[in-house]
Amino acid sequence: MVMNTPATSPVHGLQSAIDARTPDLAHTIWRRVEVVDSTGSTNADLAARADESDLVGTVRITTDQTAGRGRRARTWSAPAGAQLAISAVVPVGAHTEQLGWLSLTTGIATATAIERHSGLRPVLKWPNDVLIDDRKIAGILAEYVTSTDGGVVVVGTGLNTNLTSDDLPVPTATSLRIETGRELAADDLAGLAIEYLRALDEQGWPDRLDAIAETYRQRCDTLGRRVRLLLPGDTEIVGQAVDVDDNGRIVIERDGGERFTAAAGDVVHLRPVAD
Repeated sequence: MVMNTPATSPVHGLQSAIDARTPDLAHTIWRRVEVVDSTGSTNADLAARADESDLVGTVRITTDQTAGRGRRARTWSAPAGAQLAISAVVPVGAHTEQLGWLSLTTGIATATAIERHSGLRPVLKWPNDVLIDDRKIAGILAEYVTSTDGGVVVVGTGLNTNLTSDDLPVPTATSLRIETGRELAADDLAGLAIEYLRALDEQGWPDRLDAIAETYRQRCDTLGRRVRLLLPGDTEIVGQAVDVDDNGRIVIERDGGERFTAAAGDVVHLRPVAD
């Protein structure tokens, strides 16, 4: 396991804490963990290195991501030290048809890591938002990149760690500090990062899709809810979310009984209709 931190980086505490836990990553795909004090985007950093040999298994971590991105080019930002941004390079090979499940799998891994580390029980909003009490604590962006290793995906997770109530970008967000009542030190952040990487490896994408799908459905709070699905072109679908199909697509049953399936879109959880 190789730890790379620029000589000017002040994040020695986090680097040392992660270094102490790297034996826990033995027998996983993760071969190289890079810790940097600040960067625009950990995803963009790794995607820019697509021509680098042996990029698969590389992980890049920071607590200060200044130009993070979410789905549909949304910004994902937080004050320095208030978030944990982790990007990892996953091989795709011939499994491009299963790419839809990779970001959902990452949502499972993120929720699992939070639960193992803090005892909280996060749920998922389709496709991969991680929620606690219906407030978002983490977001995920998976990007396919052509590389010298063949097709790879840079999968990035932004996790709100030390945000205070005053720091929240929107009222529907939360953080581990808010939920647990304590600030996370370097050892906590390192433990959380290692738990996440272990959980992501344990999912076994793309070889264990049946098990992944079952776990996802159990963790997905969208299922059984009345929702509004916002599609490109300002199209809206309203109904009950009844399933996530074998391709990871959301299945919504409209009030008239007609079913609609979507591979992408923004879900809004609605309150139950009054009797």
